[in-house]
Amino acid sequence: MSKATARPTQGKMPFVFGMVVLATLLIAAPAGHAACKSPKNICKHFDDCLQRTSDPNNKDADGIRAGVKARNGQFVLGGAEACARDLGKKQQWDKWARGCSELELVQIARVELELGKVYCDRYSQ
Repeated sequence: MSKATARPTQGKMPFVFGMVVLATLLIAAPAGHAACKSPKNICKHFDDCLQRTSDPNNKDADGIRAGVKARNGQFVLGGAEACARDLGKKQQWDKWARGCSELELVQIARVELELGKVYCDRYSQ
C-alpha cells in the first residue's frame, strides 16, 4: 500500500474561496436592477458614518452594522440616510444611492466593515 500524500492545493482552498467571495461582493449586481452609479462614494460614506464615535447618541452606525449582520437593506439604508442628514450630505447621498438595490447597499457596507476604507478605492465610478 502506498502512503497517502498531501495535496498541494489543500491549504489554498480557503484563500481561493475568500477571493471569489470578495470579487462577488465587489462587482456583483443583482439581475433586474440598475447598478449603483457611485459605489466608491457610498463605501466612503459608510466609512465616515461608522467612524463617527464622538457622539454617544449616534445610532446610525448601529443601524448600518445591524443591517449588514441581518442582510437587511432597509436597516443599512436607514442608518446611511440618517448619517447623511447628520453630516449635511443628504442630497449627495440621495444622488449616490439612486439606482442601488438594497442588496448592493448591504454588499458595499459589508465590504467596508470587513475590509476597511482602503477597499473603497477599488470600486470604479
